Amino acid sequence: MTKNVKRDNASRAKRIKVRMKDLPFASRPREKLATLGRENLTNEELIAILLGTGSVKQNALKLSKTLLSQLPLANLAQASLSELIRLPGIGKSKASRISAAIELGNRLFAPASFTQTIIQSTQDVLLHLKDIVEKKQEYLLVFYLNARFELLQREIVGQGSLNSMMITPKEIFSHALSTPCVTLIVAHNHPSGDPTPSDDDIAFTTRIHEAGEIMSITLLDHIIVGKNGYFSFRENKTVMKKNQLTE
Repeated sequence: MTKNVKRDNASRAKRIKVRMKDLPFASRPREKLATLGRENLTNEELIAILLGTGSVKQNALKLSKTLLSQLPLANLAQASLSELIRLPGIGKSKASRISAAIELGNRLFAPASFTQTIIQSTQDVLLHLKDIVEKKQEYLLVFYLNARFELLQREIVGQGSLNSMMITPKEIFSHALSTPCVTLIVAHNHPSGDPTPSDDDIAFTTRIHEAGEIMSITLLDHIIVGKNGYFSFRENKTVMKKNQLTE
């Protein structure tokens, strides 16, 4: 019993030694950021701030150094979320923060030509719907476009079925109001594989189109995808006429 107590005490003492609060105040990454500015922090210190906390064996700064020894900064920028999660001491939460920070950096500093996605046809939209084609539940997505048909935002606004989701125009257009959105495209999947629109699909399309006219935001199309193909309200002249969608 005594040996176990000593071992536990030694283990606790070891953990205490690696705590960030044991570092000199001026050496702690967060304090350095506040006093010296972000440009004066090392890569290890910046990542330590993203990590927030360390592991049982290492404080955040030490864990950051270990991380960069395994994945230098250039490689870290290319690492997937699953790769980060597999690293000792990182886990899902820390990996998510790192991954999110990298993506924000990519979006901020990437040339405009790489960040602008142009939606010019139904086929352009279909490229962004591959991830929901074989889902066992319906997913309702909205693509928000500016006047140059550049994709501003792609949002999943509902999950279930159009009948059970009870999606209202407000839920769709609320995202549009926070961006320079001029037009939008709605899309959802049919788990059955048959993309033929139901009566609910037609009624929903009509409702969104009418709301868009009031808000001066044009509904360009409603696309339904399934394993057996796709259905475009815009391409189907009869349905478009029935729903008074613009050409």
